Amino acid sequence: MVPLTFFLKVMMRPTGIVALRALPQSKMRTALRYVPPTTLIGAISYPLHHLSGNRAETVYDRKTVKSTADGIRNLFEWVTIKTIGKPRLYGALLKINKTHRGELQTAVTSFPFAVMYGSGDSTITAVYLVNGEELSKGPYTMKDLERAAWGITRLGSRESVVSVENVETGKAEISEASSAETSYAFPFKGFEVQGRGTLQSVVDWRSGIGDYSSAKRIVMFYPEDTVKVRGELRTATVGGETLVLAP
Repeated sequence: MVPLTFFLKVMMRPTGIVALRALPQSKMRTALRYVPPTTLIGAISYPLHHLSGNRAETVYDRKTVKSTADGIRNLFEWVTIKTIGKPRLYGALLKINKTHRGELQTAVTSFPFAVMYGSGDSTITAVYLVNGEELSKGPYTMKDLERAAWGITRLGSRESVVSVENVETGKAEISEASSAETSYAFPFKGFEVQGRGTLQSVVDWRSGIGDYSSAKRIVMFYPEDTVKVRGELRTATVGGETLVLAP
């Protein structure tokens, strides 16, 4: 029997800048080149919570401020992304004014971001595999998730404005395989990869979203195009495309 699960596929077009700070960070600020799973969950969390009348972005829990996205992360079995166009990293320097002990001071800070505009036709496609059991326990439905997906307006920082151009839902086919071809990011662990891409360390969203200082991390491989992956794979077929899932 082939297990099936619902999926949500969201195609977005960025305005040009994707500002995603790597956290925690030192004075040497850096930006993530590609969108991590935590940001994808945060992106759909905000419009989804609006459907239930919750407009808070953070909650205070056990002396820690956490993102409200943490409350919906269990709705998803897997989250990944396909990026058309390779973002370039920049770190612009900014002159800022601040008040310290009543005295106005001038300082310089950096604004790290990834830039995607140019001659290319850049798009970002996010896929959410939905945990049907968790979804049935909560206040939301697949229709709510679809509505929320159309309501995504940004990825991460407020500078990262996106335009959702297509939302697709359906059932994903989960299977095992020894090889697969994919354009979507996947965990780089125990797999042989043929093709070009970028490795990026990201927060493992399954361990919690809120306090990144002690969160577990995983290394993801973000393909520049379609790559071939070999190993003991779990895969999902989503609207004619293949995802490689965590081992």
